[in-house]
Amino acid sequence: MKPLRYYQTFRFKVVASITIVHIILMLTLVVIVVQGQERTMDRILHKNAESVARMVAIASRNAVLTENLGTLQEIVRYALHKSGVRRVRITNAQRVVLERRGPAHLRQRWLTVRHTIRVGRYSVGLVTLSLSRASVLQQMAAARDTGLLLTLVALIIGGGSGWLLSRHLTSDLEGLMRDVQRLGGSDDEEREVQVRRHNEVGILSEAFNAMLTRLARARRQADIERHKQAESERLACLTETAAAIVHEIRNPLASIVSGVELLVDDRGVSDRERNEFAAIVRDESRRLNAVLQNFLKWTRPAETLREEGDLNAVVTQVVEMYDLTLNREHRHTFRMEMAEALGPVSFDADQIRQVVWNLLLNSADAMKNPGVITVATAAEEDWVYVKVMDTGSGVQGSAERLFTPFYTTKSEGTGLGLSLVRRIANAHGGWVTITNLAPGAMVVFAITREGR
Repeated sequence: MKPLRYYQTFRFKVVASITIVHIILMLTLVVIVVQGQERTMDRILHKNAESVARMVAIASRNAVLTENLGTLQEIVRYALHKSGVRRVRITNAQRVVLERRGPAHLRQRWLTVRHTIRVGRYSVGLVTLSLSRASVLQQMAAARDTGLLLTLVALIIGGGSGWLLSRHLTSDLEGLMRDVQRLGGSDDEEREVQVRRHNEVGILSEAFNAMLTRLARARRQADIERHKQAESERLACLTETAAAIVHEIRNPLASIVSGVELLVDDRGVSDRERNEFAAIVRDESRRLNAVLQNFLKWTRPAETLREEGDLNAVVTQVVEMYDLTLNREHRHTFRMEMAEALGPVSFDADQIRQVVWNLLLNSADAMKNPGVITVATAAEEDWVYVKVMDTGSGVQGSAERLFTPFYTTKSEGTGLGLSLVRRIANAHGGWVTITNLAPGAMVVFAITREGR
């Protein structure tokens, strides 16, 4: 398993979660406090501005009625000395400016208040004061800086606390992880993880140890059952092999024994009969030898030695040899369909001869009457095929069973021919299969083009 990066660990996630929560909470608190303080100071500034405007309105009442500009100038100069007042304007009832001091244009963040000059129930003028919010903004900036500093401090404290907490929480988990990784590379059956503390991880460790104990017990039991099964299969195979050998040997051996007894006891036996008995002994001895040879080939397969050669020539040679020897009795017709350009093919010539010979034997035995056997070669990318097709009755039942050792549908034979063909195909990195045709069947023997 790939090692975890730090950002994938539980410790990093705990520290990051605590840090993020601290940042969000502190920033939210700073924003709320700064905005609350700003509103409070604006209310105080607005209240002070209204107080100054009321005082100016009261002081300038008579001067507005008499349009005494000198008095109004004194009142305005006095108002401008008040903290934060930057502009003062006094107008009469007709909105004519009687006195004005301060900048012509107001800045965006100035606070403006208006107070009506009244005599009884009548409005005789208007006082307009504009105050700077610079002091408020300075205090807000100071409060914001203080809040950010506190946020940074809280971040450091929260991150450190989170790291210590995560270390405490994950130390047992990391120990358990190391123990599990160590056990993963160990073949020792008596193995367990260390229980460090009595907590959730400790309970998990105890449960893991119990599971390891059950698994070890189950594995030992499985090994025992597997050994029993293997022994049973070995005995069954030996029994089946012995039965097949006895079945194949018994008939030729009985013929040999009977022939030898008749040859030894020559009373009433003519020369012609003696020659017939000798021929029987000879043929049955050859048959018995062939059975034993096939069995030895199956039990002790020869090593596959692949060399580049002409596959068409090898296949053609086997077909011609079979036609000259064993085809005299059946008199089947052979049709050759050799691929013109197979290209370089690496194979074991002796084993391929054995494959073609066995396939021809099976095709010939599948046809009771003289028929046609088609032998073809073909190539496709990295695969080379040898196909043998007959015009017999086809395969009855599952074709896969025909590749089972000692299984045969013929009255004579060991049932090892197709099993050897599959073994040779596997040794060449290939495969073999049988499919039904109309009529007959086709065996496809495939090998890789080059040795592996």
